Amino acid sequence: MAKTRIKLIICVIALCLATMFLWLGKTPFTTPEPDEPSLSLHSSQQEVQEALQESVVQEPVVQEPVENPINSSADNETDAPENAVSAESSQAPAESPQAPAETVNAWPERLTDAFPEPHDPLELPVEGATGWAAITMPLYSEANIESRVVTDFRDGQVFVIIEEQGDFWYVESSRGESGWVEHIGCLINLPDVIPSIVYNITNAYSALTRTSGQKIPGVTGQRLYKAWAYNPRLLRYEFVVPSLYSTSKLLFEAQQLALKSGDTIIMHEAYRAHASQQRSVNLIRELMESNDDVRSAIEDGPWSLNWFISTTMSNHQRGAAFDVSLGKVLSYEIHHNGSISFPKITEYFEYLMPTTIHELSPLAVALAEPVSSRSRDAWRSVPLSDTMTTGAIRLQRYFDGAGLTPLASEWWHFNDLEGAVIATELGIVGSFFIDDVLSVSP
Repeated sequence: MAKTRIKLIICVIALCLATMFLWLGKTPFTTPEPDEPSLSLHSSQQEVQEALQESVVQEPVVQEPVENPINSSADNETDAPENAVSAESSQAPAESPQAPAETVNAWPERLTDAFPEPHDPLELPVEGATGWAAITMPLYSEANIESRVVTDFRDGQVFVIIEEQGDFWYVESSRGESGWVEHIGCLINLPDVIPSIVYNITNAYSALTRTSGQKIPGVTGQRLYKAWAYNPRLLRYEFVVPSLYSTSKLLFEAQQLALKSGDTIIMHEAYRAHASQQRSVNLIRELMESNDDVRSAIEDGPWSLNWFISTTMSNHQRGAAFDVSLGKVLSYEIHHNGSISFPKITEYFEYLMPTTIHELSPLAVALAEPVSSRSRDAWRSVPLSDTMTTGAIRLQRYFDGAGLTPLASEWWHFNDLEGAVIATELGIVGSFFIDDVLSVSP
């Protein structure tokens, strides 16, 4: 009888416990799983989860509308170059028109399947985009070098592209001059033709540049040049990011490869004026003279300062190089302006990279040892650096697939070697600072 009573008591207690757990919506036989990001790229669930858990930063980046990023650096004016423009000159109009947008959080098999059909050879047509003469060049009356010369464009002359015909653009300059230029010697504004890329030109508002993790006086946290303006084509303020026209086509191929895997390129710099670069070189040299740790990190080994920032002429000056990172897209919008529709990434995770962007020291090397930066394939015979992350390797794969070449000393830097050769032959030397945009809808 006693045993029966004990069994009955145990059953009652078990029943009470079970009822309590059911009432609380829990079970004592399972443990709660941690929250996971709500991401559903059907093409590769495992790859996405690995990327989010192992290779990206913990917080998503939301692309909030920015009125003026130059304001984010309190001490920018102290050491800004002479051409730097005050924050007030870049303020948005009181009522800026906004591009109608469709916000999308549902995921297709590939992002390229959901985005508007690209306008070969770029995401948007070149008509209506801003361009610049990268060298002094003639403006012709017809799309023919034998035709009458209307005027000569000086290097840095900004214009809007009206029409493309073979190797020529019909353009109209900021001074009202119109005619045909050979686009082989021209730069084009990347956001005008590849708006799906995330643009964050940190050197244009607060440079992240460091060496061996240390700040570079006069560089780190400073605005090194202006690259921010209201863009009527995109109906928003956006960075101004020039690149050789031929090089921009390779960048678009790299972005297409990234989008097919649910990723996006994050652009930190393309064209860079020679004067801005030389100023940074001089300030880094001053730091090396006063800081033995910085000097030895750069010079005591197979590398040198020239590997981390060119002390003479860089492919950035030629418009044939990019400094980039990589993000996993979480949401996007489709915007509309007149006859064009274009995507804008609104939220993403940035992959974990070996260092922050523009860490000018061996901490940021992509390869285990130096290799010729002028060879398209020499880097393939050298092992990757032990510090290369999954995100950095994915980034390298996209750019290699598009025909761009990684730099051994910087995980973020990629060269268009053919474009650089052509630019060198033409005499493009980055002699001008960018100014404004004249972009319109095509």
